Amino acid sequence: MRKSSRLLLILFTFTFSFFTLISCGDKKDDKAISKKDELALLDAKIRKEPKNADLYYARSKVLLEKGKLKESLMDIQTAISFDNKNSKYLIQKADVLFASGETTLSFSALQEAIKIDPKSSEAYLKTAEIALLLKDYDKTMFNVNEALKIDKISPNAYYLRGWVLKEKGDTINAVRSYKKAIELKPDYEQPFEELGLLYALKGDRLAIDYLTSTININPKNINAMYALALFYQEHGMMQKSLDTYHNILTINPNHADALHNVGYINLVYKKSYQDAVDLFTKAIATDTTFYQAYFNRGVAYEKLNLREKANTDFKKVLQINPQHKMAKSKLGK
Repeated sequence: MRKSSRLLLILFTFTFSFFTLISCGDKKDDKAISKKDELALLDAKIRKEPKNADLYYARSKVLLEKGKLKESLMDIQTAISFDNKNSKYLIQKADVLFASGETTLSFSALQEAIKIDPKSSEAYLKTAEIALLLKDYDKTMFNVNEALKIDKISPNAYYLRGWVLKEKGDTINAVRSYKKAIELKPDYEQPFEELGLLYALKGDRLAIDYLTSTININPKNINAMYALALFYQEHGMMQKSLDTYHNILTINPNHADALHNVGYINLVYKKSYQDAVDLFTKAIATDTTFYQAYFNRGVAYEKLNLREKANTDFKKVLQINPQHKMAKSKLGK
């Protein structure tokens, strides 16, 4: 019997979205003014001061948050046309370009920002993040180090350094960098998650502490919840695993892996075969190529003496994955 599906699939997956982490220390409190009202207010101010570059910059940021990329780019270009020596405008332009899929142009805008302001740690860090996305680890580390020369206590720089070290296989120093990031910013979600994943991969129970801390910081972090549930499952803590999977399914009822793994626990440990069938069926409805779910549903059907349905599932497994030895063996019998 296979272990539950894709148990370590999420480990070492590049998870953060561009530039959101670099600016994580600058989160604003919730505003009473809605984005629509904020835009209307900026529109009115721009009508009064049509050559005020900062107003176009501010409106560009709001438009980017709303996903209006063309309008956001037009505004930041207007701001730059009024003042082409302002590095923060070029950094905003880089944000918009990257969100538009223009990685090369985004990188160029950041290089312009650095030429204007060689002391912009933000520009170096965003350049580092692009380089990391492109798997250019030497360039990433160079820009991280440049940022640290400017700001020695930047949690984001240590986080990115940790990513590079992890990707290079130096997990010992990656852990040190992640811990330094947390020391500097105790509610920094991402390094907590990365430490949890690293410790989970090693089978170290510190994974529980770090993943639980991640979830405490962000109760909707499904990636951390899934890693924690897998860790519990792999180490025989089935009830805690089930509780965590159920938390995932409360947030996302169609999480195929969580559905499958709860089904697997019902099949193997609880011997609740019909419940297992129902859960595998839901997983398959979410992901019709999920051959592990077909296989395990076939096994559950066998336990229920529904051989024809079992064989149908084993055949489906082989349609998706012709090399599946256990499905071949089941049909051979």
